[in-house]
Amino acid sequence: MRISMENKISLHTIFDNKKSGIVIFHLLLCALTWIISKYFSIGPFTRDNLFITNILCVIFFFQTLFIYYCFSLFIFPRYLYKKKVIPFALSFLVIFLLIYWSNYYSVRHLLPYSNGYASGDYQDVWIQKVYSLFLIQAGWFGCFTMPKVASWNFWYSFEVPTIYLSIKYFRDMIEFQKNNMTLKNNNLALERDNLALELSFLKSQINPHFLFNTLNSIYNRTLDVDDQASDLVLKLSGLMRYSLYGVNEDRVPLIEEIEYIENYLDLEKYRHSSDLVKISIDTEGITENHKIAPLLLISLVENAFKHGVNLSIKSSYVHISVVVENDTLYFTVQNSLPENSKTPIVITPSKKSGGIGLSNTRKRLSMLYPDVHELSFQKTEKEYEVTLQIFLDAH
Repeated sequence: MRISMENKISLHTIFDNKKSGIVIFHLLLCALTWIISKYFSIGPFTRDNLFITNILCVIFFFQTLFIYYCFSLFIFPRYLYKKKVIPFALSFLVIFLLIYWSNYYSVRHLLPYSNGYASGDYQDVWIQKVYSLFLIQAGWFGCFTMPKVASWNFWYSFEVPTIYLSIKYFRDMIEFQKNNMTLKNNNLALERDNLALELSFLKSQINPHFLFNTLNSIYNRTLDVDDQASDLVLKLSGLMRYSLYGVNEDRVPLIEEIEYIENYLDLEKYRHSSDLVKISIDTEGITENHKIAPLLLISLVENAFKHGVNLSIKSSYVHISVVVENDTLYFTVQNSLPENSKTPIVITPSKKSGGIGLSNTRKRLSMLYPDVHELSFQKTEKEYEVTLQIFLDAH
């Protein structure tokens, strides 16, 4: 079955757009850090030659980004947000010491290149003041043994990263709150839906064991009489078993979901003449590792028969394609339309006739595969096509 290249790349475009936004954010952060270093924090206060000023600005630039990314990408998620106080404190002390070493080493080795070093006339030179007031007696561990050195090290190297990290922390907290509220609302909605489903199920429930025993009896009676009838009973039993017990799992193997659809198609083939209705399914790239939410695809198949084959009195068809490529499922259903069909097949949730299946499918996709799926519809005068793309690796 054909799958247009435009549909194949559309889902990946979502991820590309997100990555582009992340790249732009980090580029702006780097630009802002350099501006602060050159024109606010370091540049105006060195009172030294251009070489010293530029080297100090570069060191400040990389120190700031190193501190920010270490905390934002590693220490915050692993320790702070999980309330692991001791690992967080130890991580801070290690980074504090590493930054101090870079400051101590850079000041000592840049000192001979500063203005007035040879003549001893360096009263207003920043690097000379820092070395004489803070570092000359501090040594390699002065940030832990001398309070004034620790204070200087923090305000010199950690002030700007602290501002960055404070903004990130509060933004993350707001995001966490929003996600928690959304999760709570979704859970409440799911609980309401589950209660409604349980009530509906209880009202119409037939003991599954009785039902399966009855089907088993029918199968045994028809096994020696009509092979086709016994095969249909067996497939019907498989459909009902999967519908009853498959939904108890959050994810089921994609192979089982496709087998369920194939059994459904076999039953439809029995209902319709093979001369008038052509039904086919093609699969490619499915492995045992691929999983999907149960009973997610069947409504798209049922829709093709309800609004296509079942309304046609002439030759018609339903073609299904199931392709897995780069951990992305491409599920396409194509069906012929009856002549002079003016009724749109895409049913909005507000319409009662036929809209429940598709409406529930949209809701489940939004809740189970947020931002990693795309459901699209195309209709011509003679054919209707629905394509569902799901990035399976995300789950």
